Amino acid sequence: MMEQRRTIEAVSPYTLRNMPIRPRAWQTLIDTPGATRVSNEDGEVLLVPERGQLRMYWAFVDIEAMRESFGPMFEAIRGDISAERADYVAMDLVGLPDREWLNPLLRDADFTFFAEWMEMVHPRLDPAAVPEFPEGVSMRRAQDADIDRLREIYLEAYGRFADGDRAFDAMVEEAQWAGVLEASGEIAGFALNGEVERGEGRILTGAVAPSQWGNGYGKLVVSAAMYQLASREALHASIVLRPDITQSLRTCAELGFRHQRAGLEYRRDVDEAAIAAVRDARRVAGVKARFGNWR
Repeated sequence: MMEQRRTIEAVSPYTLRNMPIRPRAWQTLIDTPGATRVSNEDGEVLLVPERGQLRMYWAFVDIEAMRESFGPMFEAIRGDISAERADYVAMDLVGLPDREWLNPLLRDADFTFFAEWMEMVHPRLDPAAVPEFPEGVSMRRAQDADIDRLREIYLEAYGRFADGDRAFDAMVEEAQWAGVLEASGEIAGFALNGEVERGEGRILTGAVAPSQWGNGYGKLVVSAAMYQLASREALHASIVLRPDITQSLRTCAELGFRHQRAGLEYRRDVDEAAIAAVRDARRVAGVKARFGNWR
C-alpha cells in the first residue's frame, strides 16, 4: 500500500492546480472511462465525463509552464468536446486568489465565468430529528412517473444556474434516495441524496417549485434529506449551493450547515458556431473601442 502511494505521488509532482486534489483522487480522474489526458514533463490537462457533462482539470509545475503548455494541450483535447457528449465543459477554480495571469489563457480557450459555488457541511446529523409537516403537506419516495415533473421544477427553480437536463438525469441515476414533497396533492419540491460513505452523506440537489416559494417548503425538503441520510448512519451531510440563490444559503445556514469551501465555475460551450459568434462580437467591440470615438 505504501509503495503504491509513493508511485501515485511520484507521477503527480505538479503544485499549480485549478483546485486542490489529492494524488489518489487525481489518479481516479485519469482512470475515469472516457477521460482524455494530455501531458508533458511540466503539466497535464484532463477532460473527464462527470454527471452528464464534461469537466476539465489541469496541473502544472508553475505559472510559466502553464502559460507555455496550456494552449497546445487544450487544442489537443478539443477534438473530444462535442454536443453528443455534453452541453458544456465546466472548470472549477479553487484557491487561486490571483487570476490576472490566468484570464487570457481561459479566454483564448473560450471559457467564460459562469457562477460561484459553495459547499456547506452539517457537522452533526441527529437521527432523532424527524421533520414535522403541516397539515396537507407530506413527503414520499419519488416514482418513475415523477421524474419529468422533478426535472421541470429543477430547471425552473435554478433558472440560469441550472446544470442542464443531462446533469439532472445523471444525478437521478446517482441518487440512492429521491424524496418528493407534496402540498395539497401536488408536487411542490424534491431532494436527491447520494451515497453515504464513511459517515459522510451528500445531498445531490433539491428544489421547490417557484409557485410554492415563501411557504417554508425549502426547509422541509432539506430537513427530510438530512433525516434520510441520518437514518442510513450518516454522521455529516454536505451540499453544494449557488450563493447567487440567496434563499438556499439562508435555508441551509438556519438548519445548521456551515461553509466548507467555495469556488468559481467557468464554462465553455460545445457549439463551435456559437463560440465563433462570440469571438466575432468581441473583435467588433474591440474595433469600436479603438476607432469608435474621435478622440
